[in-house]
Amino acid sequence: MGWTDLVRRRSARVKTTVEGVAAALTEEIVLSTNALQSRLATEGFGWTNRTRVDSDECLLECGIFEWFLRDAAVSAAFGKHAEPVRRALAGRMLVDLQRSGVSAASFESFDRCRHERFAEYAEALGVSSSLQPLGATVWRRVSGSDERSERMTMLLAIRARAELLRLEGLAGKYTIVEMLRLPPAMVDHGESRDHKR
Repeated sequence: MGWTDLVRRRSARVKTTVEGVAAALTEEIVLSTNALQSRLATEGFGWTNRTRVDSDECLLECGIFEWFLRDAAVSAAFGKHAEPVRRALAGRMLVDLQRSGVSAASFESFDRCRHERFAEYAEALGVSSSLQPLGATVWRRVSGSDERSERMTMLLAIRARAELLRLEGLAGKYTIVEMLRLPPAMVDHGESRDHKR
């Protein structure tokens, strides 16, 4: 590896604010939630319970799971910036969900539900290195049923492991600044002289 590789690697970090990180993570959560819902539908959940897979409740549960994975990564990687990023992310997610067309009734208890799920998922995450307890807990919430499914538990556990591994380098993508500096305004000196006359 040469010096140019090191320079290129260092310059790959995006300079942004806490809000910028939150915006990027929100976009990622939305895309991942859509992908997860599609995957669950094609893996059989759509055939056995089409009503549930198309419901606002399922969408919100999938979104909370994807959000939890990023929250865990933010908490582990961002040091003193972790809490501000988490707060900004919560704000962005709530606004995005309100705009997404989720019914008001489904949205009313969302914040309380999110806190409960995060606590459940954090506890399940610490139980085993296999992540199967996490997969089982997520499946129970996503399906809205206590009926077990080894297939879906494994699917969710594997997804969680892959996402958490991918997110390990999250903080390395960003350099967080208090506020992005704007370039100095261009001053038309000729116009300034005209005003002085």
